[in-house]
Amino acid sequence: MYRDRRLSTADSGPSVLHSTIFQTVVRLRWRSPGLYRDYSSLPDQAGQSVRFTDGYMNYYNVIGLLNTSMAAIFCIALLVIWRNNRALEYIWALGLSYGVRSLCFGIFYFAFSLENQILRYSANIFLLFAITLLSIGLSNRCGRRPRYGALLVIALITLGPLHYYQFMEPNLLARVIILNSGLALLSLLMLLDVAKAPRRSPVEQVLFGLLLVSCAGYLLRPLFLIASGASGERFEGSYWLVVSISDALICAMTAVGVLAVIASDVMDEIKTDALIDTLSGLFNRRGFEPRALKALAKRRTDKPPAMILTDLDHFKSINDLFGHSGGDLIIRRFSEVLKAKAPGDAIMARLGGEEFAIMLPSSAAGSARQLAEEIRTVFKEVALDTVAGEASPTASFGVAIAREAEDLQSLMERADRALYGAKGSGRDRVHLAE
Repeated sequence: MYRDRRLSTADSGPSVLHSTIFQTVVRLRWRSPGLYRDYSSLPDQAGQSVRFTDGYMNYYNVIGLLNTSMAAIFCIALLVIWRNNRALEYIWALGLSYGVRSLCFGIFYFAFSLENQILRYSANIFLLFAITLLSIGLSNRCGRRPRYGALLVIALITLGPLHYYQFMEPNLLARVIILNSGLALLSLLMLLDVAKAPRRSPVEQVLFGLLLVSCAGYLLRPLFLIASGASGERFEGSYWLVVSISDALICAMTAVGVLAVIASDVMDEIKTDALIDTLSGLFNRRGFEPRALKALAKRRTDKPPAMILTDLDHFKSINDLFGHSGGDLIIRRFSEVLKAKAPGDAIMARLGGEEFAIMLPSSAAGSARQLAEEIRTVFKEVALDTVAGEASPTASFGVAIAREAEDLQSLMERADRALYGAKGSGRDRVHLAE
């Protein structure tokens, strides 16, 4: 990255090569005026000197190398994580954001090298697009629809004035204020998404803090330059030096927060997989019991919890007739009926084989029995359509209302006795425990 190299020696001869190896004078000068380093020469054993002068390490070298490579690394890392965790769909938008960011700073590098205004404006477009993708990814992660209208408005009110002050009436300070204001607004949208989480986890709090620092950084950059009193070429050089350093920090900080959130989500997915029955999509026994215990601990005397145990009738004959794939299909259809008919606070599980449980945290005896009857009736119709009239799958139900201070084991035993009473009475019916 050095240029205008001139070699001067006391004489010419074989010792010149020896001199170049053992002794140099290096002057490293940032292109920005006022940022200058000069190291004096040291004599070698022959008393000769070698001087390299007017070497440059420009701010666009920093932007081109540091920021571009850093964003590319984060992009690759995020896309690899997404490839192995497709259920976390928001990761692809975050990975693409860093890919666009890498492209943005690559364009900046050539824009400064070639002193091309069109490339500079294009790089700003890509930078806004990268932060927009980051906002979309975080909105999806929070389970909210991205604010496409607000994102479009921010893009228009930023890129329009930028174009004017880039080509019509060139003004670097105006461009600095406009661009950083747009980036700050995008960061504010991300802050709102994270802030609206009902209960922020520790990693979400870290992400919120990092986004807050990024937003503050965008707002402070123009103020820092205005306060510096720099003007002309010195102002431009100082600004882009600040950009190259601050964007590297912002890029790294945001990526750390994003990766922490993704790691937390991946761990939650692993924990969830251990608690969910894959065939039915309901809790397994390990996932059901802790939640049922919590519901019992919060019981109210006026609305005690209710336990519904249900079993698919003659399930072995269904497996014999339609094979295990047919039996699996019946289990999925029954699970779909449970999800559709049970209230939102119900805790549902497939305890094993063809046996299911529904815990209603607060329910009167009448409403619990009514729910069981509705599930029984709907499933009978759905199952008949599923097997095309070749069989008539049904289900039996046992309902028990929790007594005062009754534990989970006792409640499930009473519901189980009611279930066997339903089966003993001819199946395809609901029995209420005593």
